[in-house]
Amino acid sequence: MTRLWPAGKPVETWSAEEAPAGAPAGFAWQGTSHRVVDVCNRWRIHTRWWEPPSGGGTGGMIWREYVKVTTDTGLLCLLYCDLLDGGWFLARVYD
Repeated sequence: MTRLWPAGKPVETWSAEEAPAGAPAGFAWQGTSHRVVDVCNRWRIHTRWWEPPSGGGTGGMIWREYVKVTTDTGLLCLLYCDLLDGGWFLARVYD
């Protein structure tokens, strides 16, 4: 069964020279380290970019870089980087 977290689960990431383009070299989730082996695909979304932020916030705008990756532990998962606030999140784990 595929697990989905629309708001994402924060993950710690690390980078390295041999990391696939646009993705971290690896991430930690549920106490396990997962090294990214391959990037299956990647894309960006940028919603509500036409609306000015109100009250100093982002006005509901979302700007993310998504990467679907495989790992050395056998996961196929979807990660995203929040390009407004920073940080990487796990959005989906495929079975």
